[in-house]
Amino acid sequence: MEGHTLGVHPLSAENAAHLRASLPHTRPAKLPKGLPSFGCGDRLGLANPGHLRTLKQYRVAPILAQQSIRELNLTGRTFTQVIDAATWAVLQEGYRDGFGADGDHLKSLEEVKLAVESGVSMITLDLSLVLGSPGAEPCPSELQDLAGRTLSYHGECMTLDAAGIDGFWRTYRAALAFVMAAEAVCRAKHGAGCYDLEISVDETPHTTLAVDHLLLALECRRRGIDVFSMAPRFPGEFQKGIDYRGDLREFEAAFAVHAAIAAEFGYKISVHSGSDKFAVFPIVASLTGGGFHEKTAGTSWLEACRVVAQRSPDLFRRIYTAARGFFPEAKKYYHIVTELPDVPSLDGLADKDLPGLLEQEASRQYLHITYGQILRAPELGPALMQVLESQEEAYYLALDKHFRRHLDGLGITRR
Repeated sequence: MEGHTLGVHPLSAENAAHLRASLPHTRPAKLPKGLPSFGCGDRLGLANPGHLRTLKQYRVAPILAQQSIRELNLTGRTFTQVIDAATWAVLQEGYRDGFGADGDHLKSLEEVKLAVESGVSMITLDLSLVLGSPGAEPCPSELQDLAGRTLSYHGECMTLDAAGIDGFWRTYRAALAFVMAAEAVCRAKHGAGCYDLEISVDETPHTTLAVDHLLLALECRRRGIDVFSMAPRFPGEFQKGIDYRGDLREFEAAFAVHAAIAAEFGYKISVHSGSDKFAVFPIVASLTGGGFHEKTAGTSWLEACRVVAQRSPDLFRRIYTAARGFFPEAKKYYHIVTELPDVPSLDGLADKDLPGLLEQEASRQYLHITYGQILRAPELGPALMQVLESQEEAYYLALDKHFRRHLDGLGITRR
């Protein structure tokens, strides 16, 4: 075109940074609170165009770049590479409506600094390592003065007593100091109110008490901490790659109270390990009015495995067989119900039946948690990436079908 110069440039980190500097819609940004938000973990760096093709048809705020330190260590990637992949996907799909980048499950101030310096627009603080840590700071008088008050959320009355407040303080005082320090790092990088902060207690041994959630919300507000979302640990089990396990009535009763507290304090309730939790989606939708943040990650990897099973059955057989050796080490990082004897054998299984393994709980969890070792194996990872790159449209279609089921189940309206 007259007056313009066209060129071909590599998809390098330098060029991605230049693109973000020139085109604001290609860089991560703070998410709107008025829409449900949806986190997509792209462990391969190939899924985000498929995510966008689906998400842009719904009234939802997407987080395209979402990875934990654990996932980065297992895949050998960096936060910058994850954000770059999202940037290129936004450019490829012509998407201009904004997206977030989440440094997920950050457990130390060093991890927070690494994520923020890499350009994430959201941090998820995992408090599991600091809950119950010793400290000398006395319980604030503002908390002590709450003793004797009775508050009601979704019909559940909570009477705050001195013993409960003291127990909360002993559990959360170090965690609150961590949150304050992490927020200061974000504020210094982005400026006040220009980032999203999630507080997560979902990877703790015990179900989060509603009264502890309430006291945490009150203390965050008193300290001026701007919370975007809160992720309690709910009753039942949110295991990787499979549907919810537990009593749905118990989950609904607890979720209703947590969601009501979140709404009262103006932040979203967050559902972690939300991939494939179809049984709870109607409850989440009905009790939040869209005021939720949903996190998915490994389900896009499983859809990649499905495409490999369909398009390159020999490679899938090699991956599936090798995963047996990777499984014991991988299980140290993830809580799942599956054991090796539960995993279906390939013996006698025809090629046309291989994709059906992705419908079985044991094989889904088996493949779900071994992704890191598979991707780093020189005889497997490059071959898998080559298949997916040559079959990108098939991969996008698989993601579209799978994520529509998530979004529709969550009651997210279409544009």
